[in-house]
Amino acid sequence: MFAGLDFGTSNCSIGIINNNNEPVLVPLEDGETRLSSCIFLEHGVIKPEVVSEYELSKRVRAEKASQSQRINSGDKSSNQRVLSDDELVNIVRKQLRKENRENAKTSQKSQSVMEALQSNSEVIFGKEAELAHISDPENGFYIKSPKSFLGANISEVQQAVFSTVVEKMLAFIKQETEYVKGIELEQVVIGRPVNFHGLQGDDGNVQALQIMNEAAKKVGFKEVEFLMEPVAAAYDYERQLRDDRVVLILDLGGGTTDCSMIKLGPSHVNLESRENCILSYSGKRLGGIDLDNKLALMTIMPHFGKHALLTNGLPVPITLFSQAVNINDVRAQQEFSSHRTGNELARFCMMTKDKRLERLKELRERKLGLRLNQSAEMAKIHLSAYDNIDLPLHFIEDSLFVPISRDELSAAISDELRQFELLINESLRQAGTRPDTIFVTGGTAISPVIQTWINSIFPDVEVVIGNHFGSVTSGLVTHAQRLFK
Repeated sequence: MFAGLDFGTSNCSIGIINNNNEPVLVPLEDGETRLSSCIFLEHGVIKPEVVSEYELSKRVRAEKASQSQRINSGDKSSNQRVLSDDELVNIVRKQLRKENRENAKTSQKSQSVMEALQSNSEVIFGKEAELAHISDPENGFYIKSPKSFLGANISEVQQAVFSTVVEKMLAFIKQETEYVKGIELEQVVIGRPVNFHGLQGDDGNVQALQIMNEAAKKVGFKEVEFLMEPVAAAYDYERQLRDDRVVLILDLGGGTTDCSMIKLGPSHVNLESRENCILSYSGKRLGGIDLDNKLALMTIMPHFGKHALLTNGLPVPITLFSQAVNINDVRAQQEFSSHRTGNELARFCMMTKDKRLERLKELRERKLGLRLNQSAEMAKIHLSAYDNIDLPLHFIEDSLFVPISRDELSAAISDELRQFELLINESLRQAGTRPDTIFVTGGTAISPVIQTWINSIFPDVEVVIGNHFGSVTSGLVTHAQRLFK
């Protein structure tokens, strides 16, 4: 059996072809088809027991019975939707894994992340990993967005760490899909950005693809192919077209932004090779996480002492605030967490009357960078519905609220929007033509600020907003069907 797998910077998803010959995404966590791209290696947990088939079956039956009872009783107080068998199995398996981890705790503690990865330590994935890290940052190793580092200039030790993380994440996704769907996956098409995050260019792309290919083979995929993510989104959009057209695919992901101009439609869909249909492609290592970081730097960090003056008349170095918010930059995080930075920050706090800088010191000492980034992301999401919000930062101070407006969001990410526009113009230049339609996908495209920006660039072109989190995966499944059927 084949699958399409989107190993994203922010989220991962996988899909297969169902009995109706349509792509369908598989639930991976809490019945949802998106798995946050992060892991947590909890200290003091030896390899727990495997999930009991008997206990799983018993609990699923109980959940189904409870759900049926609510429906038959006409319980209007419950807003819960009816869950499918696949979703129930996925939810109950997670519950049982968590219980088994609790029963397997010991006092042992790994000295390094690589030791934890190579030991019998249980790996926690997705939102559960985020919650574990937030509740107790000192209780394990947390790694977010491993895809961001695959093409970077990292040491051999770091490369070994991220290779192992990718392997464990792919293994979890494959095993969960096989169990929920009762299938065996042997072939996969994995999405890839035009350019991976990093400064190594083509060498970085080769490094990243090699890491992912080797990891996929190690977890049991016998055939592995890659497809550029904007092309995958194009193949998903093509399923609904009734006429031929030239389409600009704009994939605004969590870590990268990719563009592709491609000929789509009935005349092209059955071609053995689609290479001549792809008129251009361009990509940049810039995405939604970067927008969140920038929003945090520009609108939240002033409440943490950004622009504060020291007794010598100089401002607090901006690098401290930049390091604090750039959670997807491993070197920035290492520097911000270093003893040298801690000593420097303590000295600066004594050299200013601006007490807001104490918040930055607390942020560092309590390792709250992830929570701050999540708050910035939440602000971006809420500003999709409201012009102004008061962002609560209770994890810093009980009464701390940061007012942010949609206009401030636009101003904060204006440089990034200009970079997006340059990327689009490069794709148009390569293609030598204008698009008939613009198809937009990726979670970053949800924001009205982004949609207004797109309409300002192409006021006379039809803009189609796709499934923000499913178009690429569905397109990967479509391509996998052509390759492996």
